[in-house]
Amino acid sequence: MRGIQKLSLGVASLAVIGSGIIGLPAYAAAGTYTWRGDAGDGKLATAANWAENAVPADGAKLVFPCIPGSGSVELTNDLSAKVKEISTVKQISNAPITPADSCKSYVIDKVDFQADVKFSGEDVDAGDTPWVSIGSQTGIKNLSVDNSNVEFSRAVAKIHLDNFAITNQGCNEIPYVVSSKNTTIGESAGVSPKEKGNITVKRGGTLGALNYESISYENNVTFEAGSKVGWPKACKGGAGTLTDVTVMLTGDIVLNGDVEYKIGSTETVKITGKLSGPGKFVPSAQNEGKLVVESRDNTSGTPNGEQGVKFEPETIHLDDESNDALQVKRNQTVFLNGKRGWTSVNEGGVLKGNATVDSLYVSGVVAPGNSPGKITVLTNGFALNQTGTYEAELFNKDQYDQIVVQAGGVNLEGAFKLMYLPGGKISKNETFVIIDNKGSGPVNGTFKNLPEGAEVTVDGAVFTISYRGGDGNDVVLTAQNDSVGPKAPNTGVKEVLANPAIVAGTGVVALVALFISSKKKIGARR
Repeated sequence: MRGIQKLSLGVASLAVIGSGIIGLPAYAAAGTYTWRGDAGDGKLATAANWAENAVPADGAKLVFPCIPGSGSVELTNDLSAKVKEISTVKQISNAPITPADSCKSYVIDKVDFQADVKFSGEDVDAGDTPWVSIGSQTGIKNLSVDNSNVEFSRAVAKIHLDNFAITNQGCNEIPYVVSSKNTTIGESAGVSPKEKGNITVKRGGTLGALNYESISYENNVTFEAGSKVGWPKACKGGAGTLTDVTVMLTGDIVLNGDVEYKIGSTETVKITGKLSGPGKFVPSAQNEGKLVVESRDNTSGTPNGEQGVKFEPETIHLDDESNDALQVKRNQTVFLNGKRGWTSVNEGGVLKGNATVDSLYVSGVVAPGNSPGKITVLTNGFALNQTGTYEAELFNKDQYDQIVVQAGGVNLEGAFKLMYLPGGKISKNETFVIIDNKGSGPVNGTFKNLPEGAEVTVDGAVFTISYRGGDGNDVVLTAQNDSVGPKAPNTGVKEVLANPAIVAGTGVVALVALFISSKKKIGARR
């Protein structure tokens, strides 16, 4: 299953040497069988379906090559033999694959395995090897995965292993369905510590530190020299909008060499367990987050305290047209007067400008225009997360901030701040479509403390809010009186919050809003 992988932090205790695993028996070649499917019945026990014209025996290695095309090849396992290895390889013949990544996938209803099993393949990131999906399995106790495009159906129950080792992970989802007593993370693989027991991270392996919620792990982790913490080599794609999260390691951590960390801008990795070993944590040049050491017993090369980065304010102007993704990071203010693709605003970031984006996920601040203006979302919707804020400016019935959502829906949960610009003039019953929802679905959620019909006041102007306004599914403010904006600029434009008590004391009303967040799977696996 391909998509965006969400990764956290992990721990392990095996070792990968070449193609073998310390603690696991060597993989004996009990016969290799390469699928051809010439018999046409899709059955594994039909000899004519294998290049060797023989039925696979106990301990067999089954090889599935790329068959150019789309769709899947449905296979029935009627073997009495137990399988030891499944491998995916490139096309056997010299016929070209067009496009290069167009291979049919294989779907096997079930597989009976021996206790010690290997899944292998060829350069899974190249895209020209097939995928094998297994419906159900029996027998596996120890599993190693190397460059494999083999995975289990999402319907498969959790697979409990004694030992699990993975290298060259690519986009394989096997770590999500595996729990293990001992886990080894090898080169070009990144694994979350969730249900992974004692963890050893080998050179080039990554203990995944990407998460979407604050969480604590008790795993014991041994890092070898050249291992990593943070963002592993994995599937490509967006990471989704991130709010501030802390991933905490409370188990015993051993640094047997220097360990590089590359953490996201909204993430903190905190170590509170015992920390030992001659090595130290070293920041990657691309690190954007914080590593905090609060070890109860620290004898390592990294002292207690905050490591990571300190975020300096930064203003960026983007005036070009591009389909590239845009992520506005903490302490960044981005003026986008152009186009971008998938767009997110992290907590602590601000997006402004007259922009066009494919999607908009906000955990920071979105303030359309250069005072005032419009942001248009083309395809994948607008989501204002819990920590997000939509800041809207009003001047008159023709000049005010607006977000136009062409498709993908509107989900509201974060804050709303309304600002009345100096010199503005608004008449009773004038309406302001602050979110123009062009799709057919309703707005999901409402601003906190602002249910349908709630009243909002700013600088003497009174409005009601509706999430069913406009053509029936827009977010609309309707003026309840005649008003004029502030006569002279203040040190800052006054904000409106939905709290009359605050208005009485400060002339300002805060509109804090709560919505139903949407999550995107970057898809992508990372």
